[in-house]
Amino acid sequence: MCDIFALSAGYNYTAKDYLPIFAEKAKQNMNGWGIGFFRNGNAFVEKSSERVMIGDQVHEGFQRLARVIDSRIIISHISCPLSGGSHSAHNNPFSLSFLDHTWLFVNVGKDQDIEQYQTVNKPRLEAEVNAARIFEYLRDHLLARINSYPYGSLYGALRDVIRELLSDYPGFYTFFLANESVLFGFSNFRRLLLMKKAETIGDILIITSVKERLSPGGWVPINPDKESLGKLMVIAGPDVLYLGDIKNTLGA
Repeated sequence: MCDIFALSAGYNYTAKDYLPIFAEKAKQNMNGWGIGFFRNGNAFVEKSSERVMIGDQVHEGFQRLARVIDSRIIISHISCPLSGGSHSAHNNPFSLSFLDHTWLFVNVGKDQDIEQYQTVNKPRLEAEVNAARIFEYLRDHLLARINSYPYGSLYGALRDVIRELLSDYPGFYTFFLANESVLFGFSNFRRLLLMKKAETIGDILIITSVKERLSPGGWVPINPDKESLGKLMVIAGPDVLYLGDIKNTLGA
């Protein structure tokens, strides 16, 4: 199954110490990779359909990006054949602009029946893969909810949209959704590993779906509660602002 990675900091950071290790730990996923980041408020995505590991070496392009990208938020996705498609355009991350921000999205999942979803907004992502349709669904329903409740919180809107997603298209989802300053994470089936680490000029926070720790230290497991719809977190800089279960009841 595919794996995802996210780094969040209060300053621009280069994830050269973590992204290559993420690639090594996720090396069983050999159908391409992608890295997303922000610069001057704009989102950028680099993708490849090539294997992330060439023998026992991390792909040269992946290593180069790990060294040169500096961003407050960096997300990455390493693909498996189940994610669909063999062209780099089919790989995560995906990017869309809405609610006055440009957003990045990565997803891993299974048993999702969302490929027929038809967005009501433009643009439509060209990739014919579930992650693109999920991202469009989140965009469309967030816009509708914010338009109906303009003074509500973004967290509350996303929580309720996830409820709608799971009702309309039941399945297993683990995703990161980020703009230039905030990172949302959701999972209803994959355990995530979370670590906050002090660096020379400040703290950073790393979260990943790989089973093994990316470094020594105090990694905290985040396990979805089987009695809830899933675990939702809100991260800004190196801090977890919210981490909790989405209940079946609206508004909770």
